[in-house]
Amino acid sequence: MLYTVDIDYNSQPNKALFLDRDGVIIEYVPYLHHPNQVKIPQSAGQSLKSWQDAGYLLIVITNQSGVGRGYFTIKDVEAVHRKMCQEYERFGVYFHDIFVCPHHPSDNCQCRKPSPYMLLQAAEKHLVEVSQSFFIGDALSDIECGIQAGCNSVLLLTGIGKNTAQNLTNYHTPIPIFSGLPETLELLKSP
Repeated sequence: MLYTVDIDYNSQPNKALFLDRDGVIIEYVPYLHHPNQVKIPQSAGQSLKSWQDAGYLLIVITNQSGVGRGYFTIKDVEAVHRKMCQEYERFGVYFHDIFVCPHHPSDNCQCRKPSPYMLLQAAEKHLVEVSQSFFIGDALSDIECGIQAGCNSVLLLTGIGKNTAQNLTNYHTPIPIFSGLPETLELLKSP
């Protein structure tokens, strides 16, 4: 958990935009581990600013199994997150929290997506009403994490999203699919 911003909570529950990292808020690079690899997708800054201005807390939920695999360290992940936050600050965008699962898939930890553990921990910490929130990702693990948490899952066709779209199974609720973050602003117009 990194970069927590103090929030002045009122009696109303908060709503959040939960976000996967790689392929969603930064360009997809397999096992990205160096700040120089961080690239913000076109129009992502303006899009997240619009979500933020609409009253959504921006919270990142990311699996970083490269740590557990020994490809890079948690300090490398933190350096990437510092660079990512700096890039978004240019647009007035601030992430309220970043939740990281550093484990290898074979560790069978409780936090690795598709487990809803990190999302539910974030919701509890920030007093988020999950049913009024969204989780935007590009992988089946993101979609399933959101569904298991009772959150509104959204698929982006960025990163590995096009492949994910071909493998979507029938869920009990329709999964909105968008070509990029700017198109997700349509969700703000929904009642």
